[in-house]
Amino acid sequence: MLVKQTLGRVVKSTNMPDLTKSFSPEQLAKAITAKRTGMKLTLVNVSAALSLSKPTLIKIEKGDTSVKLVNILKVMEYLGLSFSIVSDELTPNSNTTGVSDEEWY
Repeated sequence: MLVKQTLGRVVKSTNMPDLTKSFSPEQLAKAITAKRTGMKLTLVNVSAALSLSKPTLIKIEKGDTSVKLVNILKVMEYLGLSFSIVSDELTPNSNTTGVSDEEWY
């Protein structure tokens, strides 16, 4: 009995970007691509699983900022990625100079 093998593309892993650097759309795109390829998932696998078009997934992995956030979040959740929101502002209890804003003239 002959077993027919389907030919498919082999998913080549890509490196995860340095996630300690400041956030950018390109960094997010690289992280999504690295996670997907590290899981050996093709673009077709992910787009089919999420009912997203392959072109939309390609845009996400290229860092296209016109993609809806909900679609980016769907892909991230599927791949096991998440966001953390961090404020650049000083916390209310931290005062680096010891001088409040009211003391400036």
